[in-house]
Amino acid sequence: MAFPRAAWRSTGASSTDPALWASLSRRQAADLTVPGASIGVLGGLIAGGLAAIGGLPFLASLVAGAGLGIPLALAGAGYEVLVARGTVPLGPLTPMALYWMIAFPVVRMFHAGVFAMYVGSAIAVPHGWLAFFAYQVLVSVGFGIGFWWLHSNFAPRWWFHLREKGNPVAEHYLYQLLSAGVVQRYARGGVTTDGRSR
Repeated sequence: MAFPRAAWRSTGASSTDPALWASLSRRQAADLTVPGASIGVLGGLIAGGLAAIGGLPFLASLVAGAGLGIPLALAGAGYEVLVARGTVPLGPLTPMALYWMIAFPVVRMFHAGVFAMYVGSAIAVPHGWLAFFAYQVLVSVGFGIGFWWLHSNFAPRWWFHLREKGNPVAEHYLYQLLSAGVVQRYARGGVTTDGRSR
């Protein structure tokens, strides 16, 4: 059973209106970047923890964690800004994976450069920079999927908090998610086109 195209359009499930972004204060805009930045920090903590478990000294583990976590947090915040401005749609995996296919190798090159300055290039990038970059492009898809999963499962909790503080973009995000849920229930025969349960 297909959901009528006109009904899908009426749900508002599309990119964020750029006018909503323009209406935000700096604080509200910064609040929207928290989920993406938090996922980046988490990536840095995991990298630092694995480096420590792998036997690196404390300072080397700290360099590994911070060298990855800080640029990942900035890239995650950048993704959130693109979504909030309406440049990238909220939800689909493909735009997120494409974003990380560009951002993740750049972040990893920075991380490897910082780590190479600390431990030496032969250890940080044993097969050369070009091979390292090509490998990071491949790995970026896996990171993009992980980012998408974490974002899809944890960002809405933050958006509920922001909606209560009067953030119009967070309210729009939650409306999009609710509308998508109604469309899915309709496709399974659970609701009518006006959103009522059968």
